[in-house]
Amino acid sequence: MYIKEISIRNYRNFYKSKFQFLKGAVNTIIGENASGKTNLFNAMRLILDDSLPLNSRILSSEDFNRGLEESFGHWIIITLYFDDLSESEEEQVIANYSLNDGNDELGTEGNYTFIFRPKFHVRQELYDLSLANDNYEARKDAFSEYVSNHIISKEHYEAVAFVRTKIDFSDDEVYKDIVGDFLSLSFANPNDDAEMLGCKKPHFFSLGSEVACTYVKALRNVVADLKYYKTNPLYKLLTLKSKQINSSPDIVDDVKGVNKKISSISEIKMLSEKISASLTNTVGSTYSPKIMVSSQLPEDFVELIQSLGLVVEDSLDYNGSGRLDDLSLGGANLIYLALKLYEYEEIRDAEEHITHFLLIEEPEAHIHTHIQKTLFDNFNFQNTQVFVSTHSTQISSVSNISSMNVLARHKGYTEVYRPSNGLTPKEIYSIERYLDAIRSDLLFSKSVILVEGDAELILIPPMIKKTLGISLDELGISLIKVDGTVFKHLANLFHKDRLKRRCAILTDLDSAYVTKADDIFDSKFVESLVNADIDGAQRKAKLDVDIKHNEFVSAFYADNTFETELIKYKQNSQLFIKVMEGSYSKQSELSKNINDIKSDDERIRYMRALKFAKRIGKGWLATNMVEYLEVDNRIPDYILKAVKYVINDRELLPVFEKMLSYNLSLMRKAEWEEERKISNKHDFNSKMQEYGVLCPDSFYRLWEL
Repeated sequence: MYIKEISIRNYRNFYKSKFQFLKGAVNTIIGENASGKTNLFNAMRLILDDSLPLNSRILSSEDFNRGLEESFGHWIIITLYFDDLSESEEEQVIANYSLNDGNDELGTEGNYTFIFRPKFHVRQELYDLSLANDNYEARKDAFSEYVSNHIISKEHYEAVAFVRTKIDFSDDEVYKDIVGDFLSLSFANPNDDAEMLGCKKPHFFSLGSEVACTYVKALRNVVADLKYYKTNPLYKLLTLKSKQINSSPDIVDDVKGVNKKISSISEIKMLSEKISASLTNTVGSTYSPKIMVSSQLPEDFVELIQSLGLVVEDSLDYNGSGRLDDLSLGGANLIYLALKLYEYEEIRDAEEHITHFLLIEEPEAHIHTHIQKTLFDNFNFQNTQVFVSTHSTQISSVSNISSMNVLARHKGYTEVYRPSNGLTPKEIYSIERYLDAIRSDLLFSKSVILVEGDAELILIPPMIKKTLGISLDELGISLIKVDGTVFKHLANLFHKDRLKRRCAILTDLDSAYVTKADDIFDSKFVESLVNADIDGAQRKAKLDVDIKHNEFVSAFYADNTFETELIKYKQNSQLFIKVMEGSYSKQSELSKNINDIKSDDERIRYMRALKFAKRIGKGWLATNMVEYLEVDNRIPDYILKAVKYVINDRELLPVFEKMLSYNLSLMRKAEWEEERKISNKHDFNSKMQEYGVLCPDSFYRLWEL
């Protein structure tokens, strides 16, 4: 038995979300901070975890999705869909099986639905309200008055559970039929919903007690939890173990003797008497409690076992005090994780359960990257479905996209993406191997730019930061290098059925910048350029076909290569010259190269830039250029277009305002008169128009596109 799908409606981050999971795999939930990873686990624990504290089971208005205009009247609905149910009586309770179906075969699929909804009398009153008012304005006034006198509380709301539910609450039409239409304020008749909701959970059946659900909370700083016995996983393990140990009277007698000896030490007795006298003198003997200092080693055998503690070190070859306080945060987290995993194994092996679920929340905190990967590789437990949430690129790089759900935060709600939806097994395998070997940043970013080589990967991020005053990280853009020009497979991740995020592809056309031989360019050189031009056109045609119908992917082409695009603008000539000055020992060679790179003939600049890049290596050239970047350098248009494309689905005014502020601050520092002319304009658009007249640079070009 395993969970194959979870549907959540109106709970915290989730307006209407579905998660899909696999059996026999580590199911990874990836997402940025506040995207809902913890809330997903909380939703699961409401159904599966008997150890969830009672106060966590009492829902309130704060638990409803913030995107709801008014939460009163709405329902929170969490449905777990199971598969591979056995023929056991417990599992068949939730199976989609009924004698009334005319099917005498036991079901292997089933579901369990938790609903937090208004009580019957409230639902009846809302229904009556919508019947009594025949137009929207009247219903709106009546509903507003009703809500003003009611709150989401135990007086008005109830938690109920159903099995064998046959409707999909993520369907808006179904939700309207069962709950009500909150746009028209027409509420459903509560007497009609019983059959559609499925069977009410039998009183004798508790799914939480039939399954084992172990939750390992996010590893922030667990030293405090390890020191306090009620939150220390060791305490629970010792309690389990104490039941298996026969009480030893000799040990108990020894402990009593030790307590008596310590308490009878003359200095201890004197301290006890003085504290007691001080208290009596302060409040008088009538109200003074009795107090004494004595040894408190537990004299009950079970309590004695439970009082055992940990002696710890950060590693096997480290000699320290053995105290928890002296552990590194990573060491403490590893110990806590080990205890929780062992607690899970003890519960799994000691008690009978129909299945086991292990929920591990963000295990990466304060833990070395190699350990993170090793942890993930070893999350492999028998007869257990494992769920791990993370925002670690290390863990995500070794997890499989086929068992991955990616959370994307939006205003008021979270979307759930399945990166493997619609992909063939071969495509999935190729992407997983790439993420394992290279980068998994793209799973976390808000948008992605794919590039061909090291030069783009090295130079574009600092160039954008220097000229625009804002980093790609701040823009939520991951720049990912794809060796060669095979973009199709990785770009497949970005799709309306998978990751709904924009992906830009930066690639070279290798167009011939010379098509006829002359005194400068011989026929052999021109022929090589023309052949490259043909190949580039064919690559473009194929790539354009591959991404033609994908609204989330677009390609942007350098006419020739990244280096020629740079030197197309004379504002970038100093980047080449500065690196050349450190690369040539002969002045004659240096002068020749500098003259070519400053030539008014664009073809000569292109040739020299490419020859120099080939001489020292494109990646090394880009690395050296970073040192000489200036705000006046010009970002090639095809790169600016790619940046604009991947951020164009966001609120851009604050971004451009920050870029403008950065550039104006540099002008002010240099005491440019232009700064005052721009700043004196009253609104942003006017400032930008004035800016474009005075400084038609990369920033202005990006805004203009």
